[in-house]
Amino acid sequence: MDEAELNAIRAARLAELQKNSAPQGQEEKFSVLAQVLEPSARERLARVRIVRPERADQVEQYLVKMLSMGSITRKLGEADIVELLDSLSRDEKKSSQIVFERRDDSDDDFFD
Repeated sequence: MDEAELNAIRAARLAELQKNSAPQGQEEKFSVLAQVLEPSARERLARVRIVRPERADQVEQYLVKMLSMGSITRKLGEADIVELLDSLSRDEKKSSQIVFERRDDSDDDFFD
């Protein structure tokens, strides 16, 4: 076998392992979050996931990190999740750009 074939086999095997391990990681994360979050907080996070999945992932990663560090000592409620979402949105840089495009109107007498 040449090097290209070996790399293709390795990549396929790695993708298969990652695909199989992802559901287990998700299940573990959800069980940990179920222990830490009150039902109202889980509902709020589920609603956020519908609208902005990346924001819900950020919150979940933050909660898992804080739990592993031992910073969370009680169950978190909906107000705590709202506060966390507010702090994440404040940290996110908001930028918008308005572009005005003028139409080229040769019939316009303004530029004569």
